[in-house]
Amino acid sequence: MKVKIRPAEAVGQKEGLQRVSGQLYAAMDFRTCILALCFLCTGIIRHHDGVGAAGSTFSQSRRLFCSLETQEVILLSSEVKYNRQDAWLLLGREKSNGDVQRNDPENPPPDDAVLFIVKESSVDILQHADGDINKLKCMISPYFTDNIQILWPGVASRPAELNPWFTGTIKHVDNKFTMTVFFVQSSSTHKVEDGQKPGSHAKRLHASGVFLVRAGPSVVHSGLKKDVLFNCAFSVDHHADLTIKWVLLRKGGSKKVLFAYKVSTKKVEHQDKRVEVFLAEIPRGNASLLLRGVQVRDEGNYVCSVAASSLLGEQDIRLQVLEKPTVMLNADSLALVEGEEQKLVCSVKNFYPLDAQAQWFREPKKQGMLPDVINHVLFSSHRENSNGTYSYSSYFLLTASLRDDGLKYTCHVAHQSLTYPIKKSVMLRVTGAESVWPFGVLGVLTVLTVPACWYLYKVMTAGQPRPY
Repeated sequence: MKVKIRPAEAVGQKEGLQRVSGQLYAAMDFRTCILALCFLCTGIIRHHDGVGAAGSTFSQSRRLFCSLETQEVILLSSEVKYNRQDAWLLLGREKSNGDVQRNDPENPPPDDAVLFIVKESSVDILQHADGDINKLKCMISPYFTDNIQILWPGVASRPAELNPWFTGTIKHVDNKFTMTVFFVQSSSTHKVEDGQKPGSHAKRLHASGVFLVRAGPSVVHSGLKKDVLFNCAFSVDHHADLTIKWVLLRKGGSKKVLFAYKVSTKKVEHQDKRVEVFLAEIPRGNASLLLRGVQVRDEGNYVCSVAASSLLGEQDIRLQVLEKPTVMLNADSLALVEGEEQKLVCSVKNFYPLDAQAQWFREPKKQGMLPDVINHVLFSSHRENSNGTYSYSSYFLLTASLRDDGLKYTCHVAHQSLTYPIKKSVMLRVTGAESVWPFGVLGVLTVLTVPACWYLYKVMTAGQPRPY
């Protein structure tokens, strides 16, 4: 069957199709713009030191923006001035002719920056410090040797001057790790590198990474009686005579040696009874420390130090003890008479450190209503327990009212060891005084009537003859 369309209907359908198609094109153009913007935003991140690809890792780019910090002693004064200059840490690859080839010749660093070019060595920097370059902070500074020439295998000593040494510290902004690398400068040249513009005035320092120490995360949290592992790794470019130590620095400045080991003699010079270092892992560059049964007095900074020749690499890991509080109320439910008073107590026990906050709320009956804060609340003094934790209580005097019947009174306890506050509630039932007095009168009458009836019965039966 054929359907005939009148001219007016055909024109209307044509205009409708045009409107729909126009809307579709507009939507497509809008979506195209959004996709393009998203691509640009996710593909490029602009910052003060240039343009970096989002999500690019150190191992992919083999370059990291750093700050070069130097010291300058002011003449006729004992003051020391610190100068900072933009620098780039470039991990190069050796070419057959001994030059260094960088991985990104089409995107060279700025001309005013110092290029710190590191040749490949047996110290694998990327193995210990890989990650998103936008989350890595780098600081390079000279390493002062007190005018002593450090003798290092594979490094030629200069007859008239000391070999320049540097340290490079790479830290993850999320405190996942901190690493310090020791560099020795091999040469300084003004030869144009691959990808560097001719005529560039950037200062280039060639160096080799020979020794590194890495630890992380920088902060470790633990509850009481738990075991904690402090990660510490090291790498040396040759078989060296190392000395490994772990030292605990407590608040107040007290120091305690936990572990000491001499690699050449394979002798443990000192070891605390609750710590363990896996000796079989040390040749693999693993000097991690295991602490068993954490106590409050174990809190502090744990320093992993590795000494190689005259170089000393140290990393700190801070142990923070967090013990969750135990919260209890003196009642689960209450049945009171209007006007009656009752003390409500919220006991907060065995928490650490000393910052638990307890707050009382009156919960409304209707859903979606905000609770009312109880203001007339008192607090006991904090008590220190034998294990170093703390306890205290929060309480107030409740006067029963009929409008509180069916309400809940809730104690909220917040502490840095908790993701969410602990909540403990008590349900309140209140009855009016007028509904109680009939039962009270009946009770009084019962108490008075029973003895009277018993006395009357005795009197009436006293004069009757006994059946025997």
